[in-house]
Amino acid sequence: MGTAPSTVVFLGPSLNSKEAAKHLEARYLPPIRRGDLPRVINAGAQAIGIVDGEFGQSLAVSVMEICAGLKQGIQIWGAASMGALRAVECQSMGMLGVGWIFQKYAAGFLRADDEVALLIDPRDYSATTIPLVNMRWAIQLAIAEGLLPESSEVALLKLARAVRYTSRTYEGMMEAASHSPFHTEMKTLLEFMKKNPEGSDRKRLDALLLLEAMHKNNLRAG
Repeated sequence: MGTAPSTVVFLGPSLNSKEAAKHLEARYLPPIRRGDLPRVINAGAQAIGIVDGEFGQSLAVSVMEICAGLKQGIQIWGAASMGALRAVECQSMGMLGVGWIFQKYAAGFLRADDEVALLIDPRDYSATTIPLVNMRWAIQLAIAEGLLPESSEVALLKLARAVRYTSRTYEGMMEAASHSPFHTEMKTLLEFMKKNPEGSDRKRLDALLLLEAMHKNNLRAG
């Protein structure tokens, strides 16, 4: 498969770029930082997907950068992580949001940025902690499959939310629940996530939805 320099997607821990390339012909770049967006636009990008982005290590992509790109007629899509956050903020200007996480933020059900925050391995951009949105999604799946009682949802989320995003590992979550009446339910949840790494990864699923939407758009444009 060749590359399409006019289509650029910023990816990181949400989805491996090799897998992404099977779904959309594009130039795949690491998580977006301040300054990256105008740089790729100046280099000829016409369609841009934002999935992952930095916000602690470097300055985050700004609303002003996105608005400037949209005013130039650039199509900008967002999903899963930083892309979902910015899509909610910039949808009135024409940014296109995709996926469950975007919809939850747009509806006001999700509010805090740390819902999607995680730590990454700088060598391959893989996730080293668990984003809270993935736990929310996995809890719903586990309840639907009868593995968890519906009554445990609020308690499990409260336990997870109390742990700083930098410490939301499997071990960190078990430690947080060690003295809780919901220790067994947390163990069940985490084991379910380990056994279903792709299905319980809502960020990954939303990243794939973004690629699908961009691919369909390219087909229509072609």
